[in-house]
Order: sequence, then C-alpha cells, then structure tokens
Amino acid sequence: MSKKKTKAKPKKNSVNKIYKDDQWNAWTKKSSRVKFKSSEKAIGDGEHKLGAEYGKKPLGQNSAYDLDVSGEKWEIKKVDSDNSFRLGVEVATHYTPVIGNVIRILENVLSIKHDLLDTVSGNIIKDCIKKIENISPSCKTALLDGLRKNEVAESNLQKANDIIEELKTILIKEGVKVKLHSSVDGKIYEYDILRAFKKLTIENITIKNKIKLLGNEEVYNRALITSKVIDDIKLFENISLQKKLNKIIRDIFNNVKLVLVHEEDGYKPIRNLKNIYCNRITSGLPRCKML
Repeated sequence: MSKKKTKAKPKKNSVNKIYKDDQWNAWTKKSSRVKFKSSEKAIGDGEHKLGAEYGKKPLGQNSAYDLDVSGEKWEIKKVDSDNSFRLGVEVATHYTPVIGNVIRILENVLSIKHDLLDTVSGNIIKDCIKKIENISPSCKTALLDGLRKNEVAESNLQKANDIIEELKTILIKEGVKVKLHSSVDGKIYEYDILRAFKKLTIENITIKNKIKLLGNEEVYNRALITSKVIDDIKLFENISLQKKLNKIIRDIFNNVKLVLVHEEDGYKPIRNLKNIYCNRITSGLPRCKML
C-alpha cells in the first residue's frame, strides 16, 4: 500500500513571501484609497499607505519604530526626488560629537597658516588650507561655514573627508624621540618629539634654533600640525570621516528594518544596509542616499 503524501504546512507570519528586499514593491489595491501624504504631524508620509498594505496602523511618535508587520519592526523613510532621505533625532547623539571634532580639526589647521615652512608636509597642509577656504563651484558655502551651520553639501562633505585623510599621512606617530637639554639640570635627555615640540614652543629661542634641535624643517612642520590636531583626529585613526558617518547611520537600523517609501514607486525594504550612505548634512542631521 502506497503512503499518502502530506503537504508541507505554510510558515506562519512569513512576510518575506509577500515583499522583496532591496527593490521597489508596487502599491496594490489594498492601499489604493489611502493617500501617500500624511495629514498627521506625528505620522510620516507613506506610513498609513504602507500600513494599509498589511492591515496595520502606524504606531506613532511614542514608539521606537513605525510599523509592526508580522513581528518585524519597520522604520519608514520617505525618499525624495534625488533618491535620498533624512534621518531623525535618533542619530544626533552619535553624529554631533563627530562633526564637533571635524570643525576643531579644520579650525586648528587654519590657525597655523602663517607658521608653515616650505617643505613637502608644509605644502600638503597649505593645500588643505586652500580646500577649507575656497568655495567649490558646485557649492555656495565655505566648508567651515557649512559645518558650523550643520548644512553641508555632498561636495563639502567629501572635501572634509579628503582633508582629514591627507593630514593623517603626515602626522608624527608616538614613540619618535629627539634629544634635548633639560631646563631643570641642563643634561641631555630623550623626549618624545611632540613633548619636545611643546617644550620648545615656550622656550625663548628662534624658529631657526627650534628647527635645528628638532632635526629639520620637515619635522618642524609635522610636529606643528600634529600638536594642533592630534587629540581630535584620533577619532579617525582607523576609519575615514565618510566611513564613520556611514557606520553611524547604518547602526540605527540594526534592530529595526529600514523601509523606503515613494509615492509612485511603492516601498523598498532594505536588507543590505551597505547600500545606504551619508551623502550630506541638512537641518543639523545626516541625509542618506542609496548607492
């Protein structure tokens, strides 16, 4: 006697069979009568319409996410005409200190403008100063002005990233030593070069003698810039500004699912967070874009 074949039972709450990740899913008849634009202050555009697709109501501003769809926590973000979306205050805690570091780095670079000597490292720093001061053709605001106002165009954000990466190539690493006479007993001791530089800045001797004691003009320039930016640039020691910002925005969606919505295209649940990046800063917060 042949055995009867049993049909596999469908998985309950399986939302993955309803939508596709990382691509646009068209609006269906389920939400055809629901307007995309929200009339409620605490509910974003597209939330009611997407909720109608799954028979759910938006959870509102008192919730850590926007929709609960079969156990998944969905965070809804409206995509604008340039394929970008803005983050909320949830990112401010991690973002604000980073931009503070960047501002201080650039301000300190400008502060040594008239102290630089003509060397390889000196020319690199001078090039960074030009980038800070000059306004790009594609941008109406100077880099530091934009950072201070928390309004940074994509070209300026890339410029800040490049400046920090250039500075990192000429900074003096810890452990480099130089021999100097002690101000206490007059004996010669080995000093860390940055400590030696700070010691020499308060000594009543000429720049020519300071350079001689440090070794050469190249070392002088490198010690000068390192002493100015070392504390703030440590944040970017093993990561660029761009990658740091990307990590901050992606980490927000570690425990919730990012779902983009568009009035015409539908909705796009994002599985691969590497597809989003911070492209600029608007209204004091990062703005994101899809690759």
